[in-house]
Amino acid sequence: MRFTFKTKQELSTFFGISRQTLRRKMKEIDGLDTGRRQLLYPYEVRLIFEAFGVDY
Repeated sequence: MRFTFKTKQELSTFFGISRQTLRRKMKEIDGLDTGRRQLLYPYEVRLIFEAFGVDY
């Protein structure tokens, strides 16, 4: 799967969780620091998918 830019809102909708929950989970991922930025780069999206254990 080729990852593309995604917003935090798009990812939270995809996973069926709130943006707050996504933000807390993202803090636990090593090497991921998005700060207040809403748009996530493709490599960040890949890290999140791996952390959530989603096959891609």
